[in-house]
Amino acid sequence: MSLRRVLSRGLIAIQIVVIISYTLLAAVPFLLAVASQQGLDDGVVDDIVRSVQRIEDRSFYMSPTPALAHVVETYPNFWFILIDADGNVIKQGNVPTPISLFPQNLTHVSSANFSDFGDPRSPFAVVRTRNSSYGRLWVMTGGGPSLGFNVITKAFGNPMFIGLMVLLSGATMLTIPPLIRRSLAGVEQVAREAALVDIGQSDVRLPYDRVPTELIPLVRAFNEALDRLDSGIVRQRRFLADAAHELRTPIAILQTRLESLPDGPEKRQLQRDSARLGGMANELLDLHRMALSPDAFETVDLVDLAAQVTADLAPLAIDAGNDIEFVAPEKPVEVKGDASALSRAVANLIHNAMAHGGPEVDIRVTVEEDGRIGVSDNGPGVDLEHREEIFWPFHRLSQSPHGAGLGLSLVRDIIKRHGGKITVTTAPQGGALFEISLPVIKA
Repeated sequence: MSLRRVLSRGLIAIQIVVIISYTLLAAVPFLLAVASQQGLDDGVVDDIVRSVQRIEDRSFYMSPTPALAHVVETYPNFWFILIDADGNVIKQGNVPTPISLFPQNLTHVSSANFSDFGDPRSPFAVVRTRNSSYGRLWVMTGGGPSLGFNVITKAFGNPMFIGLMVLLSGATMLTIPPLIRRSLAGVEQVAREAALVDIGQSDVRLPYDRVPTELIPLVRAFNEALDRLDSGIVRQRRFLADAAHELRTPIAILQTRLESLPDGPEKRQLQRDSARLGGMANELLDLHRMALSPDAFETVDLVDLAAQVTADLAPLAIDAGNDIEFVAPEKPVEVKGDASALSRAVANLIHNAMAHGGPEVDIRVTVEEDGRIGVSDNGPGVDLEHREEIFWPFHRLSQSPHGAGLGLSLVRDIIKRHGGKITVTTAPQGGALFEISLPVIKA
């Protein structure tokens, strides 16, 4: 629903109602008062003028139009006299004697109403002038149709009435939308500020400047809601950071004790699981650190970063029977960011490919010059309807024993804090392709 359209339509409707009401309350009673004095409908004058025909000697003859013929047939006392500037006269019906004797007197009258000629059959008469193709004509008539409530139709059909309605409607359509646009400029600014509210900029508050008074309570309520959300986010971050910090000690003890176990498949599996658990704790701490100092970013070379992460995880991938490949340009691809957090994001994607790509999966890690990092596999991929929910915290599509459903959520948070985005599509080899896009430092 457009507020401009609603207000424009409403104002036009109000103006039309006001004009009609004014016409009914003021103009119509006035015209009815005139009609009670005039008594006759002077519209028949136009029918008379349209019926006049001139012959070569400049005299007239009548060729009645259907409308005039109907009046003559309906009103037996109907009469009229017509005269032009040259004194040519044409009469029809029982013209009153004073007018019959001196028809030239009509040329001295432009408009007149006569209420009594002494003839009870047609006491009223009117004189009107009309401009025609034969010049100016004077018509006096009586005994014809009377003027009653059809004056209302004449009032609303008047060209001035219709023109006024069109003028007001056009003026409303031209002036109201710009006025509303200027009045709502503050609201549009509030909308732009609201679009900036994000997990990385939760301290943004909507301004009150140029906001209409009626909308200030809404803006105030929205800001208060942001305050509550900001407070909740701070408490949540503090809890996650404390929990991750407390988990690091028992995880370190567990990893130390695993080192003392005899070598075997079970030991290696436990080491992989404890490493992932330690990685999750470190990821939570990384998020907390970035939230405290989001601007403390350094220049990071994505080629070196992704190569190092791939090299660190290659033994685990090969030990699990997977193939891992790294493809990147020779020159650096630099971004502003937290190297530790970005490394964990890429590592999480590789771990995700090893965990969900299936047995003996082929993993491919790529870096592009435009700041994209891709991690793809040839596994079953991710169905289109699940490509958004896999990034929800603690959400898992299957009851896999690997992970707690937090890895991809942490990856997305890390990338969003770096001003980038992560998407999942279908890889060329048929599996899943997770692609990180980060803003590159311009040379």
